[in-house]
Amino acid sequence: DVGGIEGLIPISEISWGRVEDINHSLSVSQKVDVVIKKLDWESNKFSFSLKEALPDPWEDIGKKYPEGSSHTGKVERLVPFGAFVTLEPGIDGLIHISELGKGNRINHPREVLEVNQTVEVKILKVDQEGKRLSLAIGSDDPDSEEYDDYSEHIATTSSKSSGSFGTLGDLLRDKMKKK
Repeated sequence: DVGGIEGLIPISEISWGRVEDINHSLSVSQKVDVVIKKLDWESNKFSFSLKEALPDPWEDIGKKYPEGSSHTGKVERLVPFGAFVTLEPGIDGLIHISELGKGNRINHPREVLEVNQTVEVKILKVDQEGKRLSLAIGSDDPDSEEYDDYSEHIATTSSKSSGSFGTLGDLLRDKMKKK
């Protein structure tokens, strides 16, 4: 209700981040500042935005998350082409599947990551205009303990990928071991 006009805040206009459950963000009778998105007087439909009244987290993104810097984030979603990691509300980046194998081919990001897992990521590329971050997993420092743990995990899981027989090289190596 804005001055006697009732309108709708679409779920995509509540926050810069993903909103799964609106009840975690808003409650009935809560006072909020909104921006008017659309006024349709003929059909009596009005649309507002809560997120546009908030600061845009992508402003000056390159200063907060410069290319080459490392940060901690949480894995939000796993998709066939990679993993989306949230660095802060409204700031998600993608670790492409090619970055997850560290030289070994994997079939799905779930082979090395889990949803809600906390991970160390490196910023590969910042696209402020497109609101996209390209990320890589962990540290590139081969002396780091995290790198060793990750490399060991990849080595043990790459041949156990779910629903596949492995690569042709894996099959040939196993055949040669049996001889």
